[in-house]
Amino acid sequence: MDGSASHEAESVGADRVRGKGRGGNFFAIDRAAWERLWEVETGNRLNLVTAYIVLLAGTGSDHQLSKWSAKACEQHTGMGKPRAKVAIDELIQHGFVAHTDRSTKLYPQYRLQPIPLDSDPIFLPVALVTGIETEASMLRRVRETGDALLLRMLVDLYGLVQLDATFGVPISALSQTPPDAYPARKVFEIGIHSVWALRLVGGSKSAKGDWAAYHRSKSRSKDGAWEDFWARVAMLEKIGAVWYEAWIFDSEEPDAEPLFPVDPAALYHRGEGDDVYQLTRTMLDAAANLAEERSNLLERYGIDMLVTLAQHRRAPGIRGVARMRIEADTPGRRLSYYKRRTQIEIYEAGYTQIALDALRGEYSRPMNTATPQ
Repeated sequence: MDGSASHEAESVGADRVRGKGRGGNFFAIDRAAWERLWEVETGNRLNLVTAYIVLLAGTGSDHQLSKWSAKACEQHTGMGKPRAKVAIDELIQHGFVAHTDRSTKLYPQYRLQPIPLDSDPIFLPVALVTGIETEASMLRRVRETGDALLLRMLVDLYGLVQLDATFGVPISALSQTPPDAYPARKVFEIGIHSVWALRLVGGSKSAKGDWAAYHRSKSRSKDGAWEDFWARVAMLEKIGAVWYEAWIFDSEEPDAEPLFPVDPAALYHRGEGDDVYQLTRTMLDAAANLAEERSNLLERYGIDMLVTLAQHRRAPGIRGVARMRIEADTPGRRLSYYKRRTQIEIYEAGYTQIALDALRGEYSRPMNTATPQ
């Protein structure tokens, strides 16, 4: 994800170029400033917030100096220069940005408020503003809906992303959930292994927390209060900003630990695929080998994930983790992907071992899920 694809990628300091070096692929929004953007007076909230995000995307690694201006707003979001200038003037009026000493009318330069060192900012990818390859940017798509609160929801979701192996929104905040009629079901036990059936197909979505309550309608009945919220979630899915990745968790609780991702496509065909597909196929093969002459038992679980775990473990869970399609390439993201890759390798090796042991009639060797030191 390279956010440097812009004709305005010019020098933002003595030796720094937008999109190059540290901070080139992401920028940060101070949460206090983000909240204040939604409180100050403005003639057009959507334009105000959009312009602020564009100016921030034009900063370097200090997240302060930007030469992106009304021209960048027009190029990346479709906001005409006259409207963009009004929005930027409002940002200046409210103290969000200020002209630098080097700023001129022809070549404006802005200084944004510094982010406190002890704060927990929201990290956004520059590609959210500039777009990827020939696609319209996600920021442009959101602005085209005309819904300022859709932009609020999008950035709030980025602010919720947690630095674990899922690198997604916590399942307690937003996730796909299994059908109520199909909780985790133990299919059979053999040796030290238990095989569980988990189904995500036909489920729904759940959400809660302050971020979700913000979007509840204040004027509707109790039954209809969440309609605006779910309509915005659906819109983010339609424009491709949010997607869901199936994960196996160590329980069905909201604070469950993520174990590994699975690919539903592996249920329907065999073939080549990425590491998640291959892990899923190996997991299903392990369950099939353990079933032996009871293989007909598995036929009734054709759309279920068959997960083998040690018998001492509690019932696992499956959730669709809400993920952002364009991710901020921060050091935290890279750490999360290292954790993800490590867990996939551990479970791939574990299920390969179980499948081979089952062919030899060996059912007493537990899967080693300890992270290598």
